[in-house]
Amino acid sequence: MRSTKRTISISAALILAGVGLSGCAGVAANAGEDVPRGEVFPPSLAQENALADGVVDEAEYDAGFAGFQACMSAGGYTVEVLDTSTSIIDYRYLAQATDDGTADRCYQIEFAAIDESWQTAHQDEQADGELLDACLSENGLAIPKTRQEKVDALVLAGVDLGTCLAEG
Repeated sequence: MRSTKRTISISAALILAGVGLSGCAGVAANAGEDVPRGEVFPPSLAQENALADGVVDEAEYDAGFAGFQACMSAGGYTVEVLDTSTSIIDYRYLAQATDDGTADRCYQIEFAAIDESWQTAHQDEQADGELLDACLSENGLAIPKTRQEKVDALVLAGVDLGTCLAEG
């Protein structure tokens, strides 16, 4: 199974740093087949409604995730919730769902904009704050206030975020 914790604010930094949080994708199950990549899917009405007032509340976040799970289930995949003890849901699903495009389609349609809004609003509540602080200290860097500033400082200093966030 692929572990997928959607962490928007750090994902962009990790891409820039050449590191992926969700691990290496396996070989495509349908190698040799034309699998559409980079398709853009319009958001569901439920996702649009959740974003209509510009603020995503916890009920809307949970409902968006449930929509994503239902979409994945309809596509033949189970989304296993690993942890709900923090403000960001930690989950995983089979890598094949990414390979065949199901995960991308479901995420875009049911959850992407909700998840991004929620994570942006709750970035400083994420469990990796202590790991980022320790990494900053170990590299002789000042510890900024917000999570995004911490990530930016590490990326700017050329620190490997994958190493920083790898829990012993």
